[in-house]
Amino acid sequence: MVSLALLVPLVILGLFGLLLYRRLVRAPGYTSLAVRVGGVLVLIAMTAAIFVGMAYQLGGLDGRLPRLIGIVGMTWLAVFFYLLLGILVGAIGALGLRIARRDEEARRTWHRRSVPVIVATSLVITAYGVLEAQRVGVSEVEVRVTGLPAALEGYRVAVVSDLHVGPIRGADLTAQAVRLTTEAEPDVILLAGDLTDGTTAQFAQVLDPLADLSAPDGVYAVTGNHEYYAGDAEGWVARWRELGLEPLLNASTTIDRDGIRLQIAGVSDAAAEEVPMTETSDPDLLPRLDAALAEVDPGQPSILIAHRPGVGEDPLVRAAGVDLMVSGHTHGGQIWPFTLLVPLVNPTIAGLDVIDGTTAYTTRGVGTWGPPTRVLAPPEVSVLTLTVG
Repeated sequence: MVSLALLVPLVILGLFGLLLYRRLVRAPGYTSLAVRVGGVLVLIAMTAAIFVGMAYQLGGLDGRLPRLIGIVGMTWLAVFFYLLLGILVGAIGALGLRIARRDEEARRTWHRRSVPVIVATSLVITAYGVLEAQRVGVSEVEVRVTGLPAALEGYRVAVVSDLHVGPIRGADLTAQAVRLTTEAEPDVILLAGDLTDGTTAQFAQVLDPLADLSAPDGVYAVTGNHEYYAGDAEGWVARWRELGLEPLLNASTTIDRDGIRLQIAGVSDAAAEEVPMTETSDPDLLPRLDAALAEVDPGQPSILIAHRPGVGEDPLVRAAGVDLMVSGHTHGGQIWPFTLLVPLVNPTIAGLDVIDGTTAYTTRGVGTWGPPTRVLAPPEVSVLTLTVG
Protein backbone atom coordinates (compact mmCIF):
# COMPACT_ATOMS: atom_id res chain seq x y z
CA MET A 1 0.00 0.00 0.00
CA VAL A 2 1.27 3.48 -0.87
CA SER A 3 1.86 5.53 2.27
CA LEU A 4 0.51 9.03 2.67
CA ALA A 5 4.12 10.30 2.70
CA LEU A 6 4.43 9.07 -0.89
CA LEU A 7 0.86 9.51 -2.13
CA VAL A 8 0.65 13.27 -1.52
CA PRO A 9 3.85 14.17 -3.42
CA LEU A 10 2.85 11.72 -6.19
CA VAL A 11 -0.45 13.54 -6.70
CA ILE A 12 1.28 16.92 -6.65
CA LEU A 13 3.92 15.75 -9.14
CA GLY A 14 1.18 14.34 -11.36
CA LEU A 15 -0.64 17.68 -11.43
CA PHE A 16 2.56 19.57 -12.20
CA GLY A 17 3.34 17.02 -14.91
CA LEU A 18 -0.05 17.70 -16.48
CA LEU A 19 0.71 21.43 -16.37
CA LEU A 20 4.06 20.85 -18.09
CA TYR A 21 2.36 18.82 -20.81
CA ARG A 22 -0.19 21.53 -21.46
CA ARG A 23 2.42 24.29 -21.64
CA LEU A 24 5.29 22.47 -23.33
CA VAL A 25 3.38 20.24 -25.77
CA ARG A 26 -0.18 21.48 -26.26
CA ALA A 27 0.29 25.26 -26.07
CA PRO A 28 2.82 25.36 -28.95
CA GLY A 29 0.30 23.44 -31.08
CA TYR A 30 2.58 20.55 -32.01
CA THR A 31 0.69 18.28 -34.42
CA SER A 32 3.25 15.46 -34.55
CA LEU A 33 1.90 12.35 -32.86
CA ALA A 34 5.45 11.35 -31.96
CA VAL A 35 6.01 14.63 -30.09
CA ARG A 36 2.72 14.38 -28.21
CA VAL A 37 3.11 10.73 -27.25
CA GLY A 38 6.81 11.20 -26.50
CA GLY A 39 6.04 14.12 -24.19
CA VAL A 40 3.47 12.08 -22.29
CA LEU A 41 5.80 9.08 -21.95
CA VAL A 42 8.73 11.18 -20.74
CA LEU A 43 6.65 12.96 -18.14
CA ILE A 44 5.08 9.72 -16.88
CA ALA A 45 8.42 7.90 -16.78
CA MET A 46 10.23 10.69 -14.95
CA THR A 47 7.40 11.18 -12.45
CA ALA A 48 7.52 7.45 -11.75
CA ALA A 49 11.30 7.67 -11.29
CA ILE A 50 10.86 10.44 -8.72
CA PHE A 51 8.32 8.25 -6.91
CA VAL A 52 10.80 5.34 -6.89
CA GLY A 53 13.50 7.64 -5.50
CA MET A 54 11.25 8.76 -2.66
CA ALA A 55 10.15 5.20 -1.90
CA TYR A 56 13.77 4.02 -1.85
CA GLN A 57 14.79 6.80 0.51
CA LEU A 58 11.90 5.96 2.87
CA GLY A 59 12.87 2.29 2.88
CA GLY A 60 9.89 1.11 0.85
CA LEU A 61 12.16 -0.25 -1.90
CA ASP A 62 15.59 -1.85 -1.85
CA GLY A 63 18.17 -2.99 -4.33
CA ARG A 64 20.51 -1.54 -6.92
CA LEU A 65 17.93 -0.99 -9.67
CA PRO A 66 15.53 1.09 -7.54
CA ARG A 67 18.51 3.12 -6.38
CA LEU A 68 19.64 3.85 -9.95
CA ILE A 69 16.10 4.73 -11.02
CA GLY A 70 15.77 6.91 -7.95
CA ILE A 71 18.95 8.81 -8.79
CA VAL A 72 17.57 9.52 -12.27
CA GLY A 73 14.27 10.61 -10.74
CA MET A 74 15.84 12.93 -8.17
CA THR A 75 17.99 14.50 -10.89
CA TRP A 76 14.89 14.97 -13.03
CA LEU A 77 13.29 16.72 -10.07
CA ALA A 78 15.72 19.61 -10.65
CA VAL A 79 14.86 19.66 -14.36
CA PHE A 80 11.19 19.54 -13.40
CA PHE A 81 11.63 22.58 -11.16
CA TYR A 82 13.40 24.66 -13.80
CA LEU A 83 10.84 23.67 -16.42
CA LEU A 84 8.14 25.04 -14.13
CA LEU A 85 10.08 28.29 -13.76
CA GLY A 86 10.49 28.38 -17.53
CA ILE A 87 6.82 27.95 -18.30
CA LEU A 88 6.06 30.70 -15.78
CA VAL A 89 8.26 33.04 -17.82
CA GLY A 90 6.61 31.73 -20.99
CA ALA A 91 3.16 32.38 -19.53
CA ILE A 92 4.13 35.96 -18.71
CA GLY A 93 5.24 36.45 -22.31
CA ALA A 94 1.97 34.99 -23.60
CA LEU A 95 0.02 37.25 -21.24
CA GLY A 96 1.89 40.23 -22.65
CA LEU A 97 0.87 39.22 -26.16
CA ARG A 98 -2.72 38.83 -25.02
CA ILE A 99 -2.69 42.30 -23.44
CA ALA A 100 -1.24 43.64 -26.70
CA ARG A 101 -4.24 42.00 -28.41
CA ARG A 102 -2.14 39.71 -30.53
CA ASP A 103 -4.01 36.78 -32.06
CA GLU A 104 -3.84 33.16 -31.00
CA GLU A 105 -1.38 32.26 -33.75
CA ALA A 106 1.08 34.87 -32.43
CA ARG A 107 0.85 33.35 -28.94
CA ARG A 108 1.30 29.84 -30.36
CA THR A 109 4.39 31.01 -32.24
CA TRP A 110 5.73 32.48 -29.00
CA HIS A 111 5.27 29.15 -27.24
CA ARG A 112 6.76 27.20 -30.13
CA ARG A 113 9.90 29.34 -30.05
CA SER A 114 10.24 29.58 -26.27
CA VAL A 115 9.66 25.91 -25.44
CA PRO A 116 12.98 24.64 -26.91
CA VAL A 117 14.79 27.42 -25.03
CA ILE A 118 13.03 26.50 -21.76
CA VAL A 119 13.82 22.80 -22.14
CA ALA A 120 17.46 23.37 -23.15
CA THR A 121 18.05 25.88 -20.36
CA SER A 122 16.54 23.56 -17.74
CA LEU A 123 18.77 20.70 -18.85
CA VAL A 124 21.90 22.87 -18.94
CA ILE A 125 21.29 24.37 -15.49
CA THR A 126 20.64 20.92 -14.03
CA ALA A 127 23.79 19.49 -15.63
CA TYR A 128 25.76 22.40 -14.20
CA GLY A 129 24.16 21.79 -10.80
CA VAL A 130 25.15 18.11 -10.85
CA LEU A 131 28.76 19.07 -11.59
CA GLU A 132 28.80 21.80 -8.94
CA ALA A 133 27.54 19.33 -6.33
CA GLN A 134 30.57 17.12 -7.01
CA ARG A 135 33.11 19.87 -6.39
CA VAL A 136 33.43 19.93 -2.62
CA GLY A 137 35.92 22.58 -1.55
CA VAL A 138 37.46 23.82 1.68
CA SER A 139 36.37 27.26 2.87
CA GLU A 140 38.95 28.92 5.12
CA VAL A 141 37.38 31.56 7.36
CA GLU A 142 38.95 33.76 10.02
CA VAL A 143 36.74 34.27 13.08
CA ARG A 144 37.56 37.09 15.48
CA VAL A 145 36.74 36.32 19.11
CA THR A 146 36.85 39.14 21.63
CA GLY A 147 39.24 38.38 24.46
CA LEU A 148 40.48 35.14 22.92
CA PRO A 149 43.35 33.79 25.07
CA ALA A 150 46.76 33.76 23.40
CA ALA A 151 46.90 29.96 23.72
CA LEU A 152 43.95 29.71 21.31
CA GLU A 153 45.26 32.17 18.73
CA GLY A 154 45.19 30.36 15.37
CA TYR A 155 43.07 27.49 16.73
CA ARG A 156 41.46 25.66 13.79
CA VAL A 157 37.90 24.34 13.90
CA ALA A 158 36.62 22.15 11.04
CA VAL A 159 32.85 22.16 10.52
CA VAL A 160 31.34 19.32 8.48
CA SER A 161 27.60 19.13 7.96
CA ASP A 162 24.79 17.85 5.75
CA LEU A 163 26.49 14.93 4.04
CA HIS A 164 23.06 13.38 3.39
CA VAL A 165 24.75 10.17 2.28
CA GLY A 166 22.69 7.05 1.67
CA PRO A 167 20.09 6.98 -1.11
CA ILE A 168 22.08 8.90 -3.74
CA ARG A 169 25.65 9.49 -2.63
CA GLY A 170 27.48 6.86 -0.62
CA ALA A 171 30.75 6.24 1.20
CA ASP A 172 32.64 7.96 -1.64
CA LEU A 173 31.29 11.35 -0.55
CA THR A 174 32.00 10.58 3.10
CA ALA A 175 35.58 9.64 2.20
CA GLN A 176 35.98 12.85 0.22
CA ALA A 177 34.82 14.94 3.17
CA VAL A 178 37.17 13.05 5.49
CA ARG A 179 40.13 13.59 3.17
CA LEU A 180 39.50 17.32 2.79
CA THR A 181 38.98 17.74 6.53
CA THR A 182 42.11 15.80 7.45
CA GLU A 183 44.27 17.69 4.95
CA ALA A 184 43.19 20.97 6.56
CA GLU A 185 44.82 19.85 9.83
CA PRO A 186 42.17 21.18 12.24
CA ASP A 187 42.58 21.12 16.01
CA VAL A 188 39.00 19.94 16.50
CA ILE A 189 36.27 18.64 14.17
CA LEU A 190 32.59 19.44 14.63
CA LEU A 191 29.88 17.51 12.76
CA ALA A 192 26.69 19.57 12.62
CA GLY A 193 24.08 16.94 11.73
CA ASP A 194 22.19 15.54 8.73
CA LEU A 195 25.02 13.13 8.00
CA THR A 196 22.65 10.58 6.46
CA ASP A 197 19.24 9.95 4.93
CA GLY A 198 17.54 6.64 5.64
CA THR A 199 18.13 4.13 8.41
CA THR A 200 21.13 2.25 9.75
CA ALA A 201 19.57 -0.95 8.44
CA GLN A 202 19.77 0.50 4.94
CA PHE A 203 22.92 2.58 4.94
CA ALA A 204 25.08 1.96 8.02
CA GLN A 205 28.18 1.44 5.87
CA VAL A 206 28.04 4.83 4.13
CA LEU A 207 29.62 6.46 7.19
CA ASP A 208 32.50 3.96 7.48
CA PRO A 209 35.15 6.49 6.33
CA LEU A 210 34.36 8.64 9.39
CA ALA A 211 36.40 6.11 11.39
CA ASP A 212 39.48 7.74 9.82
CA LEU A 213 38.45 11.20 11.01
CA SER A 214 40.67 12.47 13.81
CA ALA A 215 41.93 15.69 15.34
CA PRO A 216 44.12 16.46 18.36
CA ASP A 217 41.16 17.69 20.42
CA GLY A 218 38.56 15.23 19.18
CA VAL A 219 35.57 14.83 16.83
CA TYR A 220 32.15 15.88 18.13
CA ALA A 221 28.71 15.53 16.55
CA VAL A 222 25.10 16.64 17.01
CA THR A 223 21.91 15.40 15.41
CA GLY A 224 20.18 17.13 12.51
CA ASN A 225 16.56 16.90 11.44
CA HIS A 226 17.15 14.08 8.96
CA GLU A 227 18.44 11.66 11.58
CA TYR A 228 14.93 11.93 13.07
CA TYR A 229 13.00 11.95 9.79
CA ALA A 230 14.50 8.54 9.05
CA GLY A 231 13.05 7.30 12.35
CA ASP A 232 16.43 6.00 13.47
CA ALA A 233 18.17 8.79 15.37
CA GLU A 234 19.10 6.45 18.20
CA GLY A 235 20.60 3.98 15.74
CA TRP A 236 22.66 6.64 14.02
CA VAL A 237 24.03 8.01 17.28
CA ALA A 238 25.07 4.48 18.25
CA ARG A 239 26.74 4.14 14.85
CA TRP A 240 28.63 7.39 15.41
CA ARG A 241 30.01 6.02 18.66
CA GLU A 242 31.12 2.83 16.89
CA LEU A 243 33.09 5.00 14.46
CA GLY A 244 34.84 6.91 17.25
CA LEU A 245 32.78 10.10 17.18
CA GLU A 246 31.60 11.73 20.39
CA PRO A 247 27.94 12.79 20.24
CA LEU A 248 27.09 15.91 22.22
CA LEU A 249 23.43 15.38 23.02
CA ASN A 250 22.48 18.44 25.08
CA ALA A 251 25.89 18.23 26.67
CA SER A 252 29.24 19.99 26.75
CA THR A 253 32.88 19.06 26.99
CA THR A 254 36.03 20.99 27.82
CA ILE A 255 39.29 21.04 25.89
CA ASP A 256 42.45 22.03 27.74
CA ARG A 257 45.00 23.93 25.69
CA ASP A 258 48.03 25.04 27.74
CA GLY A 259 45.84 25.54 30.79
CA ILE A 260 43.17 27.43 28.83
CA ARG A 261 39.72 25.85 28.71
CA LEU A 262 37.76 25.80 25.44
CA GLN A 263 34.19 24.70 26.01
CA ILE A 264 32.25 22.92 23.27
CA ALA A 265 28.52 22.35 23.69
CA GLY A 266 26.06 20.55 21.46
CA VAL A 267 22.26 20.59 21.32
CA SER A 268 20.01 17.93 19.80
CA ASP A 269 17.82 19.00 16.88
CA ALA A 270 14.24 20.20 17.30
CA ALA A 271 12.99 17.64 14.77
CA ALA A 272 12.80 15.24 17.71
CA GLU A 273 9.66 17.12 18.73
CA GLU A 274 8.16 16.72 15.24
CA VAL A 275 8.37 12.93 14.91
CA PRO A 276 7.21 10.12 17.25
CA MET A 277 9.77 9.04 19.83
CA THR A 278 9.70 5.41 20.98
CA GLU A 279 9.77 4.49 24.65
CA THR A 280 13.32 3.17 24.26
CA SER A 281 14.65 6.34 22.67
CA ASP A 282 17.34 8.26 24.51
CA PRO A 283 15.66 11.28 26.17
CA ASP A 284 18.76 13.31 25.27
CA LEU A 285 17.66 13.06 21.64
CA LEU A 286 15.04 15.65 22.53
CA PRO A 287 16.41 19.23 22.33
CA ARG A 288 17.32 20.80 25.69
CA LEU A 289 19.37 23.89 25.10
CA ASP A 290 19.40 24.70 28.81
CA ALA A 291 21.07 21.36 29.54
CA ALA A 292 23.55 21.82 26.69
CA LEU A 293 24.68 25.16 28.11
CA ALA A 294 24.29 24.34 31.81
CA GLU A 295 28.01 23.91 32.46
CA VAL A 296 29.25 26.57 30.04
CA ASP A 297 31.18 29.28 31.86
CA PRO A 298 30.57 32.71 30.25
CA GLY A 299 34.06 33.71 31.38
CA GLN A 300 35.74 31.03 29.24
CA PRO A 301 35.74 30.76 25.42
CA SER A 302 32.97 28.52 24.09
CA ILE A 303 31.56 27.06 20.89
CA LEU A 304 27.99 25.77 20.45
CA ILE A 305 27.13 23.19 17.77
CA ALA A 306 23.50 23.44 16.68
CA HIS A 307 22.26 22.00 13.41
CA ARG A 308 19.89 24.91 12.71
CA PRO A 309 21.15 28.50 12.79
CA GLY A 310 17.81 29.57 14.25
CA VAL A 311 18.96 28.20 17.63
CA GLY A 312 21.07 31.36 17.90
CA GLU A 313 17.88 33.38 18.38
CA ASP A 314 17.22 31.68 21.72
CA PRO A 315 18.08 34.10 24.59
CA LEU A 316 19.87 31.24 26.39
CA VAL A 317 22.68 31.34 23.83
CA ARG A 318 23.55 34.96 24.51
CA ALA A 319 23.02 34.54 28.26
CA ALA A 320 25.57 31.72 28.29
CA GLY A 321 28.11 34.00 26.62
CA VAL A 322 28.63 31.66 23.65
CA ASP A 323 31.51 33.05 21.59
CA LEU A 324 30.77 31.12 18.41
CA MET A 325 27.85 29.01 17.21
CA VAL A 326 28.34 26.70 14.22
CA SER A 327 25.46 25.28 12.16
CA GLY A 328 24.45 23.72 8.86
CA HIS A 329 20.93 22.83 7.70
CA THR A 330 20.42 25.54 5.06
CA HIS A 331 22.72 24.16 2.31
CA GLY A 332 23.16 27.83 1.44
CA GLY A 333 19.86 27.47 -0.40
CA GLN A 334 21.31 24.59 -2.52
CA ILE A 335 19.42 25.48 -5.71
CA TRP A 336 18.85 28.96 -7.08
CA PRO A 337 16.36 30.68 -6.58
CA PHE A 338 15.89 28.94 -3.22
CA THR A 339 19.09 30.79 -2.32
CA LEU A 340 16.86 33.88 -2.24
CA LEU A 341 13.99 32.25 -0.33
CA VAL A 342 15.79 30.37 2.47
CA PRO A 343 16.60 33.64 4.32
CA LEU A 344 12.85 34.05 4.87
CA VAL A 345 12.86 31.16 7.39
CA ASN A 346 16.44 31.32 8.70
CA PRO A 347 18.32 34.17 10.37
CA THR A 348 21.33 33.43 8.14
CA ILE A 349 21.96 30.94 5.35
CA ALA A 350 25.73 30.74 4.85
CA GLY A 351 29.01 32.10 6.12
CA LEU A 352 29.92 34.28 9.06
CA ASP A 353 27.18 36.37 10.65
CA VAL A 354 25.89 37.70 13.96
CA ILE A 355 22.61 36.36 15.38
CA ASP A 356 21.19 38.34 18.29
CA GLY A 357 24.66 39.36 19.39
CA THR A 358 26.29 35.92 18.98
CA THR A 359 28.89 35.29 16.30
CA ALA A 360 27.56 32.47 14.11
CA TYR A 361 28.95 30.49 11.22
CA THR A 362 26.66 28.49 8.94
CA THR A 363 28.25 26.06 6.52
CA ARG A 364 26.65 25.27 3.16
CA GLY A 365 27.37 21.62 3.87
CA VAL A 366 28.86 18.83 1.81
CA GLY A 367 25.97 16.94 0.24
CA THR A 368 22.54 17.54 -1.21
CA TRP A 369 18.97 16.70 -0.33
CA GLY A 370 16.38 15.91 -2.98
CA PRO A 371 17.97 16.65 -6.36
CA PRO A 372 21.71 15.79 -6.36
CA THR A 373 22.40 19.30 -7.63
CA ARG A 374 23.68 22.62 -6.35
CA VAL A 375 23.22 25.85 -8.25
CA LEU A 376 25.08 28.92 -6.96
CA ALA A 377 25.56 27.25 -3.56
CA PRO A 378 28.75 25.14 -3.83
CA PRO A 379 29.39 22.42 -1.23
CA GLU A 380 32.08 22.94 1.37
CA VAL A 381 34.00 21.70 4.33
CA SER A 382 34.49 24.79 6.50
CA VAL A 383 37.66 25.47 8.49
CA LEU A 384 37.45 28.33 10.99
CA THR A 385 40.61 29.88 12.37
CA LEU A 386 40.09 31.65 15.70
CA THR A 387 41.93 34.92 16.23
CA VAL A 388 41.80 37.73 18.77
CA GLY A 389 38.96 40.17 18.01
